[in-house]
Order: sequence, then C-alpha cells, then structure tokens
Amino acid sequence: MDNSQSKKLSLLLRICVSVLLIGALFKIRHWPYSNVLISSAIVGILIFYPVRFFLKPQKHSMDYVKLAMVLLWCLIYGTKIFHLYLPPLVFNILLALLFGWWFINQGTAYITDRKFKVSTGLQYMYYVLAVFSIGCVVLGTIFKIQHWPYGSFLFTIGVIGTAILVIIDYFVRE
Repeated sequence: MDNSQSKKLSLLLRICVSVLLIGALFKIRHWPYSNVLISSAIVGILIFYPVRFFLKPQKHSMDYVKLAMVLLWCLIYGTKIFHLYLPPLVFNILLALLFGWWFINQGTAYITDRKFKVSTGLQYMYYVLAVFSIGCVVLGTIFKIQHWPYGSFLFTIGVIGTAILVIIDYFVRE
C-alpha cells in the first residue's frame, strides 16, 4: 500500500473516531441524532480499518491484535449503545486482554516516539489543547457527578476539543 492511500484511510478513520466522540456526547446529553452519528461512525470504522489492514503489505502479530481489538470493540460498543443484546462477558475480557497486550508492546511507544511536523510553538499549542481538552472532560465529569454548575458545559467543551484534537493530530505528527 502506498503512503498516500494509507494517509487517506488514516484521515477517514480519524474522522470516524471524531464523529463517534461527538455522537457519544450527543447520547450522553440526550440530544437528537446521536444514534445516527454513532452508527455511521461505527460503520465507517468497520469498513475503513479492515480495508487499511488488508492493503498493508507486511503484517505483524500486533497488526492482528489491533484488528481484533477494533472489530471486537465495535461489536461490543454497538450492541451496548443500541441495547440490541448484552454481549457475553468473555468478549469484554478478551478485549481487555488484547488491549493489555497492545499497551505493553506498543502503547507507550505510540505516544512517546512520534515526531512532529510543525514548529516548537505549534507543538506547545497542541499540548495545551490536549491538556485543556482532557482537563475539561475530567472536570466536567466530576462537576456532573457532584451536580455542580457548569459540569455539562465543561464536559461538552472537553469532548469537542478532544474530537478536534484527533483530527489535528493527523496533520501535526509524522
């Protein structure tokens, strides 16, 4: 698979993940069209990730682990969010084991070993946006649990910031 084809599929996958985050926000806030956003994002992930996997010329064991994680997560999340049926507990255990295996082998390197395409100032702004978004999600969640004012606002800003960050990450990192 050439690099441009891989990049296009990566961008489409990131867009699907961003739509999934926004759909989850809509579902949590009980806003309309959450099911449309979530289902379209899951279908997009179920289409684009296996295509990207099968077009990859050399596959390693971790590629199979990631494919199994993505497919299993889409199955579990889709069935739970739409209340279709309760997936067996063994699916959740298998997903947790696959995630643990991936995290031990590649997870920390995925975060720490990536190079930036942009200047140091833009890297700083990228990290500020990441910390701000994650902080808003965490604080918004705590505020909602405690029934304090502005919890919904903080949570919404944090999820939208995280969705934007997923897309921006495609353009600022190699």
